[in-house]
Amino acid sequence: MTAIRMAVFVDEQNVDPAREIDALDDDPTTVHVLASADDGTPLGTARLLAPHHEGDPAHIGRVAVTAAARGLGVGAALMTALEDEALARFGIVRDGVRTVAVELSAQEQALGFYERLGYVARPERYLDENIWHRDAVKIVTS
Repeated sequence: MTAIRMAVFVDEQNVDPAREIDALDDDPTTVHVLASADDGTPLGTARLLAPHHEGDPAHIGRVAVTAAARGLGVGAALMTALEDEALARFGIVRDGVRTVAVELSAQEQALGFYERLGYVARPERYLDENIWHRDAVKIVTS
């Protein structure tokens, strides 16, 4: 997982390697997913962070797909897996419906991808590691 993130964020996007791997990676509440090809070749990774307080949104981040696997549905599969996990772990049942809010910090270049998955971007933009971002949120239900 680390190798994919370093290749995508550090090598391709010039993110500071000291900031790419953080304490949240080792937090026992953090969920990591790895997508692999049938032969075991790693294709993509992402992580889910627990809400700060009950009822707060869960956070998906560090979504990274290898250059060779982009456009093959790997990113969408990672997102679906973590949305399902967020719903199972942190969802609140109201009127028989389990619901959880999931937020993320989207690079503007990837915002269309997240919007196609149902995320709604907030209008404010900000720089993180010299890359423009916008926060986005999705309500996931079952």
